[in-house]
Amino acid sequence: MSALRELSVSELNEVSGGCGKYNYQFGISNGINFGCNAASYASYYSTQLGAYSGYLAGVYNVFADLAQCASKSVIAADIKNIASYVQLGAQIGAQSATNGLAIYKSVVSAISTSIANGGTKITFPPAVG
Repeated sequence: MSALRELSVSELNEVSGGCGKYNYQFGISNGINFGCNAASYASYYSTQLGAYSGYLAGVYNVFADLAQCASKSVIAADIKNIASYVQLGAQIGAQSATNGLAIYKSVVSAISTSIANGGTKITFPPAVG
């Protein structure tokens, strides 16, 4: 069995899933470090946030229709739409590093407006503004 050795910075990045920093006094310090590869991190998180926004909008629509006593077929269609909303949200988020946050803010705003107006369904993607 070979002796244990310190991992190189590139090996730390590989096993940690990102930009690992080594602090010789305290050991390994991991975290989101946008200095290493800012574009890939920002794109990844924007895509994830866009996908979550689609999920949030889809689930909200299901519950909005349940609250409005919609028919089973309408609710079933809402449930089927969740997957397409997630996919569309991820595509929107992947277009730019700021799109994920913009679409998320728009979904939250649309939900707030919907609740204030009686809990009607929202459209996805809502107008980003």
